[in-house]
Amino acid sequence: MMEIQVEKDVFISDLYCSYLRDLNAVVISDLHLGFEEEMNLHGLFLPKLQRSHVEGLLDSILERYDPETVFINGDFKHEFSRNLPQEWDDILHFIDRYREKVNLHFIRGNHDNYLLTILARSGLELHDKYEDERYLIYHGDRDLGISKITILGHEHPSISLRDDVGGVFKIHSFIYNTESHVLVTPAMSFFSSGSDVATSLVNDEHFTPSLKHVNASKFRIFGITEEFGLVDLGMLGELKRTA
Repeated sequence: MMEIQVEKDVFISDLYCSYLRDLNAVVISDLHLGFEEEMNLHGLFLPKLQRSHVEGLLDSILERYDPETVFINGDFKHEFSRNLPQEWDDILHFIDRYREKVNLHFIRGNHDNYLLTILARSGLELHDKYEDERYLIYHGDRDLGISKITILGHEHPSISLRDDVGGVFKIHSFIYNTESHVLVTPAMSFFSSGSDVATSLVNDEHFTPSLKHVNASKFRIFGITEEFGLVDLGMLGELKRTA
């Protein structure tokens, strides 16, 4: 399936975004632009694939949903402590490519310490959260609570699937808590394999402070696959019992 409705007017998509039909908006997170240069500085030389991967997905998102607003829900860039040259180039290219097509709403993530310096050059702002009568959207590295329909990033959720001969395949996933109405979106980053929620959530080893307030067994997992699109993998509690 290309998308699945998890709440009235709230859809998750095989394009790594959530679509909020009542706001005509999409939410993406964890793009980590500039990742390759940061890895190069540590001696790991990677081809520069991140920007083209992210922009290819966003082009498809705009074509499919034609949103008025795109919420970039944290970790737009990768380096914590400064702005690398590749981050300047990739971010300004991204802004120039999309700002005339859609309203860009940037929400601060833990990797975005110096992002405002770049955004200010284009007259854009960086917000701590978005909140209205129905939605609370923030990155998740801080605990701003769980209320309304809460949409988080930060966790980079994935699930590891194992075959009969011991092979392991990790896929990016959405997780949605059916009791607390919390949706965690997957990382859009090309290079992020994510954290296996079947282990991290149940064993309380996750990175997101506000998830301590919710019942982990009530998370439903939706994997993103190339062949089948979105796949409903069931409730986390049921996966643990059958593992």
